[in-house]
Amino acid sequence: MKDIRDQTYYEILEISPTATSKEIQRAYEHAKETFHADSVAVYSLFSEEEVKGIEEAVEEAYRVLMDETLRRDYNQSHLQMPPMAEGQPTETCSEAQGIPGEEKPPLSFTGLSFNAEERPYRGKTLKQIREGMGIELQTISEEMKINTKTLEWIEEEAFEKLPALVYLKGFLKSYARSLGLDPPKVVEEYIRSKEESKKK
Repeated sequence: MKDIRDQTYYEILEISPTATSKEIQRAYEHAKETFHADSVAVYSLFSEEEVKGIEEAVEEAYRVLMDETLRRDYNQSHLQMPPMAEGQPTETCSEAQGIPGEEKPPLSFTGLSFNAEERPYRGKTLKQIREGMGIELQTISEEMKINTKTLEWIEEEAFEKLPALVYLKGFLKSYARSLGLDPPKVVEEYIRSKEESKKK
């Protein structure tokens, strides 16, 4: 599991670098609820010290990303993203990836079809689907603003290198949308394979 200190602010809040201020706010509130010290799930997975560290990281990520100037500087220094124009509303940034729930395809190549209905969505399967569509990993990385290495780890099922479950689910949803797959189904089946691997 990727250490919280090694994650970007976007990974910490489980959002895309193109997230709007409203999306950041929702993600922040969700993260606070998820990692509340009184949460039974958190209590069983993390020590008190780890929870405190996560809470501090969430607060710092929220503080920086909600400030337009701090966010611009952070993007340039950590993500090598082009600087946003002065006065450019952050709400327009998400248009490139599409907002969940909208009818338009997330990427231009989602019109391609690939029959994988009978196959469980494991890392190897996702890779085969992507390659069958002729899509480069770098293309998904650039379009969905997900680190290429993280995508490689997902496909290779390098579970020990992947981020915490709450963040992994977000990446899987974005990856699934980029291939025109069913996000909930991909998340459910991939996480199941991850749990089965842990038991072996």
